[in-house]
Amino acid sequence: MSIPVMHVNASKLAQFPTSSKGDQLKWNIDNLWIKADKFGYEGLSEWVSYELIRMSNVDKELIVPYSICKIIDEDGTEYDGCYSKNFLQSGETLVTLDRLLTSNGYSFKNLVEGRSTEEAVFAVSEIVRSLTGLDVFHYMQDQLTFDAVVLNEDRHMNNIAFIKGREKYSLCPYFDHGLSLLSDLIDYPENMPIDVAMRKVKARPFNTSFKKQALSKSLRFDRESVVKFVEDHHLGRINKILKVQIRSYSDLFV
Repeated sequence: MSIPVMHVNASKLAQFPTSSKGDQLKWNIDNLWIKADKFGYEGLSEWVSYELIRMSNVDKELIVPYSICKIIDEDGTEYDGCYSKNFLQSGETLVTLDRLLTSNGYSFKNLVEGRSTEEAVFAVSEIVRSLTGLDVFHYMQDQLTFDAVVLNEDRHMNNIAFIKGREKYSLCPYFDHGLSLLSDLIDYPENMPIDVAMRKVKARPFNTSFKKQALSKSLRFDRESVVKFVEDHHLGRINKILKVQIRSYSDLFV
């Protein structure tokens, strides 16, 4: 597969936090979001996560296509990374869960404290319903369950979002799976045994346990397609991680 080369410059560099682990270089050029790897193989993780989710029963409108790329800055610096099309249409803005709650006087900590994980997700979803008119309970359950499958450790409050249009809110496509599949080679170096790394990685934001956040009763993957994808691609330890996850969440792969 040929890998496209994206040329970027400082004038198009995004100026907002993109990860709970620190800012990732990110550019907005010609309606594309281009992200450089910072900790390891985030771009590859985004692409693999995209390939997995499109082999699921998630609504296609909620899937963001990601592709891996090479990035060359104006000073000649080269990065590995990925790119995706901006999914916002004219007149739309992205409202994060953090912004939605705090701007309306709600504390996420207070909403979830003392509740089971499922109760906490439901409590937050009911607040979101009251503020936006959206029923997001099952939407969030599917999102958190997919995160569990790919070990996404970066589902912080700014990585759950909704789209505000001119007249109403709508569901936002699932995005930002770069810090998945143990892509952070600083925290999970390649010489670390996979079972050790998988015990070390933690979920967010309702529980640190991925299993406890995997609440969906509807998310399913086409097992045959996923297995073929794993067999057909040489992805280093990602192959091993996915084989473990297919076994661990066998009820999701049918």
